[in-house]
Amino acid sequence: MNTNHLVLYHNIDQVLTLKGVAEKRGRHPKKEDLGLIENANVVVNTDTNDVEWVGPSHEMPIEYGDISNAYPGSGELWMPELIECHTHLVHSGDRHHDYALRAMGKTYQEIAKEGGGILTTLKSTRETPLYNLVEQAQADLERFQKYGVGTVEVKSGYGLTLESECRMLEAVRALQESSSVLLVPTFMPAHMTPPEFKGRTDEYVEVICKEWIQEVARLKLAVFFDCFIEDGFFDFKQTQKMLEAALAAGFKLKLHADQFNDLGGVSLGVEMGATSIDHLECISDANINKLAQSETVGVLCPGASLFTGMGYAPARKLIDAGARIALSTDYNPGTCPSRNLPLMTTLGCSQMKMTVPETIAAVTYNAAAALGLEKVLGSLEKGKQFRVCHLQKTSYEVLPYCFGELD
Repeated sequence: MNTNHLVLYHNIDQVLTLKGVAEKRGRHPKKEDLGLIENANVVVNTDTNDVEWVGPSHEMPIEYGDISNAYPGSGELWMPELIECHTHLVHSGDRHHDYALRAMGKTYQEIAKEGGGILTTLKSTRETPLYNLVEQAQADLERFQKYGVGTVEVKSGYGLTLESECRMLEAVRALQESSSVLLVPTFMPAHMTPPEFKGRTDEYVEVICKEWIQEVARLKLAVFFDCFIEDGFFDFKQTQKMLEAALAAGFKLKLHADQFNDLGGVSLGVEMGATSIDHLECISDANINKLAQSETVGVLCPGASLFTGMGYAPARKLIDAGARIALSTDYNPGTCPSRNLPLMTTLGCSQMKMTVPETIAAVTYNAAAALGLEKVLGSLEKGKQFRVCHLQKTSYEVLPYCFGELD
């Protein structure tokens, strides 16, 4: 057997394959589903960067015994690279004043009505040229990578003109050319109604549906379309119209829903086959069951709850009902300026009553499913991409335990 295209990593202390989680399609993750292998070997096909074989060292097939490119993994814990499935990575400026106002008792909606919130970031982002957007996002992307993240979803939504939205998505494309992190671009013009359409949200929705969606699709700048269904932002009918137009143009769907109020976003997203519905802090019991009976992934953002002082999404109810649950930082300048995805697993355990296996599945396989990538990412199995998080630790339980302080 010709093994020149193979690399062997041997005697790794612990490898989590997540094979059982993948077999259960991310539902009800248990300790036994993590696929824990002690003293493991991994064989990688360098031509495809796919996993060729993974298992206990003593069970490795004899034909892999003469691989010349071999490297030890003693003292290491390996698991699939962490996947960040909801970010607003590309933007300009911060919103420290918003935070100070919230500390004085103002709500997110009140700050937005007074011209703060997303509008603050919108002004700065519109004025920032492409190369500066790329430069600023590059630093944040490198921070994600230091926390073991290998895939990052990136939304537009801070320009809210066709030109500035395309510039944000072009920044994602430029970042991808220089980074080993896999980037998944999402077009989100319906983040809020921009100032030039104040009081005319229906007209803005019409422009998005008839012009912007087609242009972004033509330029192939995004994979997903996303919008924010919420009081003071976009209502059910407006959201439905945009999702239908995006679906017809070939986009996959995501949705910000039930963050502050239940406006029917979960039912709409499930019915339209959304890949994920994100936030869900205010999801009802009826919608928990709808989500659980679907293939749509619920993406929870505990960092935003921590930062804003709002309640957490009911992760325990969602998981027990059978929903597929992912965790995300929701990295953005207004409600969670953190790139620390491991910290979200700590919050998942301490604040949302998730188990350690559930949080690990939530930042690997289920996060991949939230991006429609679970067939190629999220677990270490034959034929999947070899994208691994290496930790100088003795147990996978350290991920939520270390309070985000990975080294």
